[in-house]
Amino acid sequence: MDFKIRSAVEADMPHVLQLVQELAVFEKEADAVEISVEDLKKDGFGADKLFDCFVGESQGDLVGMALIYPRYSTWKGPVIHLEDLIVTERMRGSGLGSALLAEVVKY
Repeated sequence: MDFKIRSAVEADMPHVLQLVQELAVFEKEADAVEISVEDLKKDGFGADKLFDCFVGESQGDLVGMALIYPRYSTWKGPVIHLEDLIVTERMRGSGLGSALLAEVVKY
């Protein structure tokens, strides 16, 4: 199945939250997600953004995402932390997860 990797835009945040909620259900923590679409928009965009996000798109649908943010390692200095890498069930095995991870590495 074909897919495209790109940087997320604000309009993607409802779909990103849906993917996060799918992960929470998979992890048997469905009630643990407290963040809102508004939080994601506020925290992921603008001059003081707290994270970056890449999304995988196939046939017009968001089918995966990788969310990263900067950290500081006392051993290595500035590093990027991969918080979540999520691929919808129907896209697993398609190479999307590897492609998202490769995009994070290029970052």
